[in-house]
Amino acid sequence: MEVLALIDKVKNYNGKATKKVKATEPLSEYSGKTPKELKAMLRSMLMARRMEREEKLLLRKGYNRFFIGCGGKEMCDVVFAEYLRPDDPFFGYYRNKAFDVHRGVPLEWKMLEAIGDPRSPNKGLQIPSHPAYQEYAIIPQSSPTGGHALDTAAVAEAIKHPLPVSEQSHHPGGRFPKDAVSLMCIGEGSTSEMEFGKAVFYATFYKTACIFAVYNCGWAISVAVDEQFPEGDISAPHQGLTKYGLKIMKCDGTDIKECLVKFAEAIDYTRSGNGPVFMDIRTTREGSHSGSDDQSFYMDPVEQDWHTYNDSLLKTCNMFIEDGVITPKEIGEIWDELDKEVTAESQKAVKGFKPKTVEFIKSFVYSYNFDDCQATWKKFRDACKVDRVKKYKEFHDKGYFPSSEIPEKAGPMTMRFAINYTLFDLMLLTKDTLMFGEDVADFSAHMIEENKKYADMKGKGGVFLISKNLQKEFGNERCFNTPLEEAGILSRASGHVYQGRRPMPEIQFLDYMSPAYQMLKDRICTTYQRSGGTFKMPMVIRCTYGGYKQGAGAFWHSESNLGTWMNIPGLLVVVPSNSYDAAGLLKTAWASDDPVLFCESVALYNRRDWEGVPMEAELPEIDELIPFGVAKTYDEENSDVGVITFGATVQMCRKASEVLREKGINIRIVDLRTVKPMDEEAILKTAEDCGKVLVLTEERFAGGSAATIASVITSGNGLFHLEAPVKLLTAIDARVAYGVDGDEACLPTVNKIVAAVEELHLNY
Repeated sequence: MEVLALIDKVKNYNGKATKKVKATEPLSEYSGKTPKELKAMLRSMLMARRMEREEKLLLRKGYNRFFIGCGGKEMCDVVFAEYLRPDDPFFGYYRNKAFDVHRGVPLEWKMLEAIGDPRSPNKGLQIPSHPAYQEYAIIPQSSPTGGHALDTAAVAEAIKHPLPVSEQSHHPGGRFPKDAVSLMCIGEGSTSEMEFGKAVFYATFYKTACIFAVYNCGWAISVAVDEQFPEGDISAPHQGLTKYGLKIMKCDGTDIKECLVKFAEAIDYTRSGNGPVFMDIRTTREGSHSGSDDQSFYMDPVEQDWHTYNDSLLKTCNMFIEDGVITPKEIGEIWDELDKEVTAESQKAVKGFKPKTVEFIKSFVYSYNFDDCQATWKKFRDACKVDRVKKYKEFHDKGYFPSSEIPEKAGPMTMRFAINYTLFDLMLLTKDTLMFGEDVADFSAHMIEENKKYADMKGKGGVFLISKNLQKEFGNERCFNTPLEEAGILSRASGHVYQGRRPMPEIQFLDYMSPAYQMLKDRICTTYQRSGGTFKMPMVIRCTYGGYKQGAGAFWHSESNLGTWMNIPGLLVVVPSNSYDAAGLLKTAWASDDPVLFCESVALYNRRDWEGVPMEAELPEIDELIPFGVAKTYDEENSDVGVITFGATVQMCRKASEVLREKGINIRIVDLRTVKPMDEEAILKTAEDCGKVLVLTEERFAGGSAATIASVITSGNGLFHLEAPVKLLTAIDARVAYGVDGDEACLPTVNKIVAAVEELHLNY
């Protein structure tokens, strides 16, 4: 029923209290809570319902553009908030207004968020009921709700993980205490998402302290619960995990006495280290799914009545009156007081509203700044007491490296060794650094613990040996294998970031990033923006990309669709073409506070040359970082044709340059090094100086970066300097075919580059 009708009904309650109790008297039927505590809980419930009403009013007046209700869930929220500690992380969804209120979030913030005001903590960038509060341990919320289950399991695992968090971290010493419980709330409909099932599995597998609280109102918009689960039992998919520590509980979420008992039981169970808890909490839905929905169109009228008369707020008020906790008059007084508070705060918010500018919005997409990266690097370096000279002599003695010199003095090397050396340096820099993924470790965990038994075995260290010997040296806590599941790998990384670490998850091939797309696009890369800059997400996602694997790559190991990932706001994309850049850019990526997709061409890992053109390079000094968005130019004095490219095709261009030079054509090669951000100045300068430009990538044309690069020229001043149309050389519109002829047929080659440049030079 509408909240004003509910309040009127409570005010006119004509029953009698069974007894009178003192304000400070612990009540056994309420799990020892006193009337004073219970009244405070009721006040938070009433506040949430009043705020919900205000959001509806603001919507009608045109100040609010979105409304989604919390009615029917307030009591569960408040009991959880009452029992949990202030530093227990909370992963909510858009029904948890009362949790925020009872944990202490100011009314002012909620009203500012309702109208999208930039003065709010999330800077008005999120729709209402999607908050993020660092100071209240409320993790940024989003609408793709299945994903936050994985974040919950990931943070719980990161809290349990024995790796310490340094004092140089963005959360010195660790954000959450070791005995913290991670709570996640979700509607029953979203538990059908794959991420939820994975989260329950991971929490059980790692025996972590988290609660999956499912607010089961029986309807996911208009989809009934029995259309999703056998016999409508949402716990059915997880029954088998009870053997391994998962506790499944069912609870009446409209009965505060039962909730006080069972919620406490759940928290005690998981905080004690027994494993996670899955809670099927029967709730009501007081009002339709959202402002654009009308449940009277599809919900049986009898069921609608059940929801109305089992409203937890109504039942709690009546129960408190009957048990002498509070009088109808007192409830009315609380409501009147809240009504004035909310009205005043709402009017204040509307009166002071300031529109958001484009510049303001853009400032919360990326936090990257090269000066900040250098400062972060210096902070960790100043605190680092490791003697690198001594360490690398030890590594040489252990057989890790062919030279006993520190990396920058070890001489020219292939990209594989450059990245391996840099990973060692990052591991030495701070214990905050950890690396995990598919096959990254040298051995399985049980084998590394029995190192004497397996001392004669070489170990794996990644399918391309990039992480070789890291686990041997730094232990399984810092370099370890994970289940072969990409969404879980990335969510695990976000968990470590929330706790304060700087993880480096590895996705084995860019081809296999797809299962993690939602986690990356909708959660990891939106964290900074949807929290209004209060939460950052520093992580380096290393992955291989591209073809040129002598015909072995084919469909599933040759993907280079960087345009897909460039199109994700909040994600930086790095593509080194040589050893020097790989080392310098990887350090910058590690020191950045944004997520970085660090793409490594398999074709470049072990090459010493490209068809005779030397490729090995020395590494930069330890404190030399390479800025993002700054291209590297080869043969800048040349101006017949400018070739703009990155990654493996840079080395192909260097070979093509030799061939073209013999034909009297001198090309300039621009290696972008990062495609997000992109060095637009270098692109435009090439167009202006050369007049003829070839854009070369091993991506396909549709949706690829080549068209973006070309548009930088044609939509800017570069257009007026062109002597010929910008020419694009990309992969054909097909997945790379298998066999010795597959790469040559599908991808750019030296011969194709030469032909494209000749056409530009001779025909225009």
